[in-house]
Amino acid sequence: MSEVKSAFNLVASAELYPTSLFVLNQDGMVLYANDAGLDLIRLSKEDVTDKFFSEFIDENDKFDFQEFLKKALFSTETQITELDIVGAGNKYFHALLTAKPITSPASAEKSCSISVVDLTFLKMKEEINKQSEIRFEKMANTAPVMIWIADVEGLFSFVNRIWLDYTGKKIGEQLGMNWLKNVHPDDFESLLNVYQDAFKAREAFSAEFRFMGANETYQWMLIKGTPRLSDEGIFTGFIGSCVNINEQIESEEKIKKINAELTDSNETKDKFFSIIAHDLRGPLSGLAQILEILVIDYDEMEEAEKIEIVTEAAKASNSTYALIENLLEWSRIQAGRISYEPKLINVYTLANVIENLYNQNIKNKGIDLNVSVDPEINVFADKDMTETVLRNLISNAIKFTPQSGSVSVTSESNEKYCTIKVQDSGIGMDQKTMDKLFRIDVSHTSVGTANEPGTGLGLILCKELVEKQEGKIWVESKVNEGSSFYFMLPIKQPEIK
Repeated sequence: MSEVKSAFNLVASAELYPTSLFVLNQDGMVLYANDAGLDLIRLSKEDVTDKFFSEFIDENDKFDFQEFLKKALFSTETQITELDIVGAGNKYFHALLTAKPITSPASAEKSCSISVVDLTFLKMKEEINKQSEIRFEKMANTAPVMIWIADVEGLFSFVNRIWLDYTGKKIGEQLGMNWLKNVHPDDFESLLNVYQDAFKAREAFSAEFRFMGANETYQWMLIKGTPRLSDEGIFTGFIGSCVNINEQIESEEKIKKINAELTDSNETKDKFFSIIAHDLRGPLSGLAQILEILVIDYDEMEEAEKIEIVTEAAKASNSTYALIENLLEWSRIQAGRISYEPKLINVYTLANVIENLYNQNIKNKGIDLNVSVDPEINVFADKDMTETVLRNLISNAIKFTPQSGSVSVTSESNEKYCTIKVQDSGIGMDQKTMDKLFRIDVSHTSVGTANEPGTGLGLILCKELVEKQEGKIWVESKVNEGSSFYFMLPIKQPEIK
């Protein structure tokens, strides 16, 4: 009995131990069993003491038990196993056995303590939970939104079918923190901060981010998460959803863009009309003053003075008329009332017709106008629009070219476009001046080399007309080295997209 007392003393208050406890010697014989152990197998102390514990082990598990006992007796580490126990009336139950070696200075014989836990109810609960998880998985996989579950560490443990369909990934590639690989780099840090803060606080959260799909394009998602609690109120992680809000975000962005464009357009047009009013006021005021002088002092004027005043009045009226014509043309474009009838037109023929319009201007300034356009080139464009552009550019070139200068009209083409170049040897422009061209929100008018007035609207009109025809216009220039204006038009009818 010294072995029993020694082992019992080492177990320490075994009767108060809440778990079933048995003490075995190195042969596997029961030296001691506490009340909880006896209740578990429903046998008395007499029925158990000095019996081999293997008698209470299911036949199929006896070999595993013997191996387990050897490790428990001769190892310093705790041993754990699961076996079937046979109690009174040959009633079986599945149990968790935990064994620890007992060392006693009073005896050299090995012994160990074994605690036994009935796993029957735990297994039943596990089975119920497993069935619940299966039902949940079935429901989640038929849900119309992406569903996810994360554990207490924030690691994904489940994503549903629609999540996998969207990402084109296998489930293992989305669990843990792997799903974050699909998050847009610009959204990664902010999303991760929201996600981690929610887990620390164990509070519900939501966030918007871009998520890459199977086609390797990003779409906007709204992720939401809610803490999960067990029946005992213990935090077990999060459950949440991801809803595709890409169309909503894109619609909002389009509305913002349209509103911004409308605001910008209204502000620009208000400024533009203010500029036009200023440009109209100047020549009309000058014309009124000239005519007033002519009326008051007509009888006292020399003939040469009368001719000079009438000439100035003609210039002012012509400038005003040109401005109003361009303004009306521009307003028709803005209102969509200008007719656009593209067809194949010959650039060479068009350039020569316009050249004839400026014969008198060329003679007055002694300018050499050279049209060197490929006679075989045709462009798919509106004849009236293209003529207006070319007329404005040639008129400007003549205006800003001094006496005995030169103006040339040339062309280059490729498979898709024809580029027409109007070059002059005039006064040229600096970069600051060029930046103001083609803009309706800045005032820019220049006087020609023979004091020809400008309307300030011709190049804006050119830009509108060229772009309406799927073309492009630009300028290159240096001060005192002349200017080159280019505009590009399609050679063939653009394919309908």
